[in-house]
Amino acid sequence: MMRDTISFSSVSPPPKSRPASPAPLAVTALLAFLCFVGWSTAWPTAVLVHLVLAVGALPLILASMGYFTPVLTRSGAVPGRVNLLPLLAMAAGGLGSMAVAGPFWLVGVAAPLAWLVAAALLWWMSRRAARALGSPHPGLLWYQAALVCLLLGLSAILATLVWPEQWGLLRTLHRHLNLLGLVGLTAIGTLQVLLPTVGGYPDPQAGARLHQDLKYALAGVLLMTAGTVLGSWLGWLGLGAWTWVLGRLLRPLSGQVGRLWQANGAALSLLAALGGFVLSLLSITWGEGSVALPLFLALFLFPLVAGALAHLLPLWWWPGLPTPQRHTAQQQLGRWALLRVGLSWLGGGALLAGAEWGVYPVATPMLLLLGQVVWLGRQRGNV
Repeated sequence: MMRDTISFSSVSPPPKSRPASPAPLAVTALLAFLCFVGWSTAWPTAVLVHLVLAVGALPLILASMGYFTPVLTRSGAVPGRVNLLPLLAMAAGGLGSMAVAGPFWLVGVAAPLAWLVAAALLWWMSRRAARALGSPHPGLLWYQAALVCLLLGLSAILATLVWPEQWGLLRTLHRHLNLLGLVGLTAIGTLQVLLPTVGGYPDPQAGARLHQDLKYALAGVLLMTAGTVLGSWLGWLGLGAWTWVLGRLLRPLSGQVGRLWQANGAALSLLAALGGFVLSLLSITWGEGSVALPLFLALFLFPLVAGALAHLLPLWWWPGLPTPQRHTAQQQLGRWALLRVGLSWLGGGALLAGAEWGVYPVATPMLLLLGQVVWLGRQRGNV
């Protein structure tokens, strides 16, 4: 049986099964995030959010899933066509952003394309799981559940073409299934493994938690989505389910705070992102039953991507066993993490309060990280 304990530092797909590196899509994601700020006064918020999530985050998420599936399943070679799926997702995201800005009929092109991409990746991952040497790592189920949420969210927006009078309800379903389902499940499932890896400490219970807690996390997504649509107490039940999952994730961290603090800046960014996710979930209690987008983006998504890339980009640049070059790159990308986190949280709070200047402290950390990535990548010949 495949071991449940896995590290994103010491394990990577074997050379013959390794897909294309997600590193270029990481740079694309950072550029898309900066569009949230650069075009904040020129484009509607919905367009900017789609640029961030559909053009930036979605292709990077799908590429990362594809890259680590051979690790999680210990399966064979990856077909070259799998590497095209994140690029097709980016194209669909671009069309979706255009549809929000102008001709809505483009939804009829963008959503089916994104749906087919997600379905193809889910089908491929399921086949990998069926052919795995032993049981797949339980983290794979979190990725599969996230893709199912994406498919449901895309189906909801497709349904608006048939029932345009239900636009508000279907748009809410689309939003929450993508935010809490796709991004939330992917992030929390990954953090169970990534935090111990970055902090350099063992967490032998991570696999068991992933096995046991997916049903609660998925229930949290569905109940909070239903509660937002129906305006009922179901959202509070969903919040309770997420509280159970996050409480079990945080428990082993209580004795590792010092170790995480002394690790490279990736650990600090990931911890901040975890706190931002908690606040994003709590925002349904003071809003109109919806997750507050400024908190979700500035306090959760942006620090999450910054922390994950600080650790994973060097892993993608130097795959295989750890090398001194990789360690040095991780330390360099982790620099100024405290500054980046502080600015992100400052900007997120300002945006939540309605202050337009909040976009600038949100942009600065992304611009700083992008500069670090490009500078280091050019030095190493990877960008």
